Amino acid sequence: MPSTSNYRYRAHVVVQFEKIGDYVEPIVESIATHDMTVEKVGGIHHIRSPFGDATFEAIGNGFRLTAEAFDPGGLNRLKHALVGPIGFLAARENLDIQWEGDHADPALPDDLRILRVQAIEDLSPRVRRIVFEGENLERYDRKGQLHCRLIFQPRDIQAPRWPLLDHRGHVVWPDNAPVPTRVYTICFIDTAKHTITIDFALHANPGPATLWAKNARTGDLVGILGPAANGPRPADFYVLAGDETALPGIARILEDLPPAAIGHAFIEVDTSADKLQLFSPSSISIQWLYRNGKGAGTTTLLQDAIGSIRWPARRESVFFWGGCEHKAFSANPSPSEERGRLPRDRVVLCSHWHLLLSEEDIIARGAEAYLP
Repeated sequence: MPSTSNYRYRAHVVVQFEKIGDYVEPIVESIATHDMTVEKVGGIHHIRSPFGDATFEAIGNGFRLTAEAFDPGGLNRLKHALVGPIGFLAARENLDIQWEGDHADPALPDDLRILRVQAIEDLSPRVRRIVFEGENLERYDRKGQLHCRLIFQPRDIQAPRWPLLDHRGHVVWPDNAPVPTRVYTICFIDTAKHTITIDFALHANPGPATLWAKNARTGDLVGILGPAANGPRPADFYVLAGDETALPGIARILEDLPPAAIGHAFIEVDTSADKLQLFSPSSISIQWLYRNGKGAGTTTLLQDAIGSIRWPARRESVFFWGGCEHKAFSANPSPSEERGRLPRDRVVLCSHWHLLLSEEDIIARGAEAYLP
C-alpha cells in the first residue's frame, strides 16, 4: 500500500530499541484502533489515515517511522497518531523519538470540533445522557470507531484552552495549563441535526469528567477529538460484557447487529433501577448482573457469567467485546483462559477505568497500567 500522492510535508525517524520484537504486534494493533488502516507489505507496515500516510518498520535493533501529509497540521497530527501509541506501550523504555525532516509550529488537531450541551436527561440513577451540538461532525459518524476524547472547559470561560500538537507529535497546552479530558463512547450521532449523544456513568467517587457531567447545563462547552477504538466484527456468535462504563458501547453494538445475530450480552450494574431499555436482535440473550451495593470493580459477576457460556467449537466464528474496570477480567483465570483460546482478531477488550488510578496516572505509567 505504498503512497503515490505528492505530499508536501515529510518527516522520518529511526529509533534504537533492542526489544522491538516484543512490541511490533501491540504497536500495529494500537495504531489500527486510532482511525487508521494498516497493511503489511514486504516487512513494512503501511499506514493510512485521514491526515496522511505513514510507515512503521522494525529493523535490526529498533524501528523506522515515516510520515507524509499535505499540510503541517496534518503532519503533526499524524506524528501524534504514531508517537502516542508507541510511547504509551513502551513507556518503561523511555524511547527517544526525534523526527527529522519538515517541522511545523504547534497547531490545533485537525479533528478538533467544538460542542455545546443541547439537552440533558437522566436515564437512571447512575447514567446521565447529554446531547451535544456542533458543526462538521461527519468524521465521527463511523460504526467501526466507537470512542472519542472529550475536552471539558470551565463554565462561562472566555478563552477556552485547547490542546496543540507540536512537531514531535506531543500534546502541548497554552501556558502549560491543561484542562481535563476523558475518553467516552459515542452513543448516537446525527450529522443532519449536528448532534452527538454521550452517556455518562455517574461514579460514586467522581473524577473531573463525572463532576462535569453532574453539574452540566445547557450551553456548556466541550471539545471532541477522534474517533477511535474498534467496534464489532462480523461473527456467527457474539459475546458482549461490561459494567456501566461499557453500557453505551454494548447498546450501540446491539442496535447495529444484523437481525439474525445470536449470542449473549452481560451487563453489570448496581441495582435493577439501573437497567435500561436496549434494542437488539431477538436471539441475543441480555443478562443484567446486579452488585446490590457492592463497589463497582470489586465483584466477579462478569467473570462468572462469561465462564457459564457454551462456546461454539469454531472459535473463529466468535466475536467478544468487553469493557470494564482494569482488573475485573483478570481476577478469575478461567474466563481469561477461555478468551485466550479466541483468535486475537476476534477480541476487543477495553479497560474503561481503573479502581486505583486516574487517567493521568495511567498515562504516566503506560500500557502496564491499562492493558488487561
